[in-house]
Amino acid sequence: MRPRHIVCFIAVCLVLLGGVCAVAEYDKQWLSPLRFPTLSSMLPTRPAAVPDTTNIQDTVAEPALFLNDTITLVAEVAEMGEDTTTAEDSKQTGAADTPRVRAFPADSLPPVKPSVQALDAFISALSDAGMKAVRVVHYGDSQIEEDRITATIRRNLQRLYGGGGPGLIPLLQTIPTRTIKQSLTLDGKPVSAKTGPQRYLVYGPKSQQRDSDNYGPMGQVAIMDTLRRAGSNHIVLHVEPYGKTSSANYFSQVRLLCTDSIEVNARSEKILTLPDSSTECTIEFYGQGEVYGISLETPAGVIVDNIPMRGGSGNVFTHINRQQLESFFRETNTRLIILQFGGNVMPWADTPERVRGYANSMRKQIRYLRSCAPEASILFVGPSDMTTVIEGERTSYPMLPLMDRQLARMASLEGIAYWSLYEAMGGWNSMMTWNEKGLAATDGVHFTQRGADKAGGLLWKWIEKKITEGQKAKSGSNE
Repeated sequence: MRPRHIVCFIAVCLVLLGGVCAVAEYDKQWLSPLRFPTLSSMLPTRPAAVPDTTNIQDTVAEPALFLNDTITLVAEVAEMGEDTTTAEDSKQTGAADTPRVRAFPADSLPPVKPSVQALDAFISALSDAGMKAVRVVHYGDSQIEEDRITATIRRNLQRLYGGGGPGLIPLLQTIPTRTIKQSLTLDGKPVSAKTGPQRYLVYGPKSQQRDSDNYGPMGQVAIMDTLRRAGSNHIVLHVEPYGKTSSANYFSQVRLLCTDSIEVNARSEKILTLPDSSTECTIEFYGQGEVYGISLETPAGVIVDNIPMRGGSGNVFTHINRQQLESFFRETNTRLIILQFGGNVMPWADTPERVRGYANSMRKQIRYLRSCAPEASILFVGPSDMTTVIEGERTSYPMLPLMDRQLARMASLEGIAYWSLYEAMGGWNSMMTWNEKGLAATDGVHFTQRGADKAGGLLWKWIEKKITEGQKAKSGSNE
């Protein structure tokens, strides 16, 4: 077939498909039961129902379900398919026009007021940060990979309360971060995920999970016994800062989370004290055993861990050994646990029952973590806006507003803090606006680097506000 024949064939196909789209624009019933996108949805026009976020770079949205705010969850009794969106709902989602794909309205939820003491343990601990370390552990899905969002929280907390180092890192880093460079060698030869120590993940597929529940606080473990082959008996880990040096790069202490059968630098100590602050180090591991993580930190100040769980929904903490979690949270003075999950369940949470089921399942996880870290505050960060395609049109997931409200209600009932990233972004279809501004990737799910910095900045402004309010309330009560 000649090139001009191919071009003609493609042109004819485009004309025919364009004609079908044009028919679908005016009468989709005529094509029933077939489903086609409309012509307007295929043209490069601004999508409907995108909220006005002109000032998105400078505005911090205050979601309806924030700590210390007056909470009133309006009961909405709605039949499926019936338009029950109120003016207040439209204001919350930021919808300028009626969307073709309507968000499912929040179901009937009784008024719930969250505990005003939800962050007290963390806020109180900050006053002692000058004398001892105060730890913040940030768990999340792929939205926080590469130390995104977490790095902004760490930088600001360490700026105000001291501390240094990136916190916990795995023995084998398979996903690069924006904070440190990490390399692992076996007898001088670089190793990878395939040639390095066997890794097990609590949040991974069944093939990557182990028989026991010994995963440690990072939800992953590296087994060193697979390295003792061909006369090999040690591995070397080297870390150095990535990019511009900041407080997050300086550390004077290395904390080792490993079994007693492993020696580090010919010592069996679990905490190595460096002669002075450093930005990089080399550590040699000997023997056989399990490594759950290495923490680069300082003896005082705020230490913030970034623990991403790609593909995870947050339903894995009850599968991690209780004693390991209790020991880590207690010994490291963990006073704030941030959970950022929910995005990975949106593709299958397509009914109100599934949304409620996920929110209820997270209550079990939160209760488990609270029992392991009774002195820590817990903050749940809800999912961001996410874009899907329905009938050829890009739109937010219809159940996303309901998911956000259900998670907020769950957090309120459990007495923990909640921050709505969905509302802070601008609500319904805001991910498309972020994409237009270069803040979100084309997949409609993840942020760009600038977008992650923006989201982290919004979260930090809210945390900073709550810290200020808590400290004022504490000083007022002491007068």
